[in-house]
Amino acid sequence: VNDCANILLAAGASPTMAHHPQEAAEISAGCDALVCNFGAIADYEAMKSAALMATKLGHPIVIDPVGVSGSTYRRTKAGSPSRLPGRMAKAGADCIRGNYSEIAALIKNDRTVVGVDAMQQQIDTQAMQEFARQNRLFLWASGETDILTDGERLWYCKNGDPLMARITGSGCMSSVMLGAFLGTEPSVQSAAACCAFVGIAGELAAEKTDACGGGTMTFRNLFIDQVSLMTQEKMSRCKVHI
Repeated sequence: VNDCANILLAAGASPTMAHHPQEAAEISAGCDALVCNFGAIADYEAMKSAALMATKLGHPIVIDPVGVSGSTYRRTKAGSPSRLPGRMAKAGADCIRGNYSEIAALIKNDRTVVGVDAMQQQIDTQAMQEFARQNRLFLWASGETDILTDGERLWYCKNGDPLMARITGSGCMSSVMLGAFLGTEPSVQSAAACCAFVGIAGELAAEKTDACGGGTMTFRNLFIDQVSLMTQEKMSRCKVHI
């Protein structure tokens, strides 16, 4: 939670974390986007309350299905469109962002790995497109190559660094950044831009970590630093193609 708040502040956004069902809807009403993180599955009722408000106001909703690849309970809550917080048959900028194993688990409604680790094999992009098309949402699957789809087209993002997978919360930070991007421009192109932005920050942080002989915790801090120091020139490293 702390890292998510810090990376949003570094990007110029204004984070608010709300966990209680009695406050979540009111707070969501004052925000431009909502991010529901299933790492906090105990707060599911608050997520539902906030998502109902976000749907009513037309705010984009991002769902990070943390751990659904290894938890039947979490898949029960996130495995079908009718149970996704805030789906309410709403078309628009809603997006699910997870690693390969989490996205595959949602698509197949079955366990793919134990815990929250990502599987190494490639993901079925046709199945991703079908799931996104049927449920009228964007999918972002994070892996060696990040893959995004709106149900019609596929975007491939090759930005990033392996160190990003060696710190806790890099996926969660990507999801909250996605909320910030979609809150500004609710489109799959905006999601692809966010993917490149986060990946480039990871690349730059890895280079500086290597230069100073640092380890994973050094990288974690430099990753957030690079978000705050991002420039248009650095974004020229973007490696996204359709």
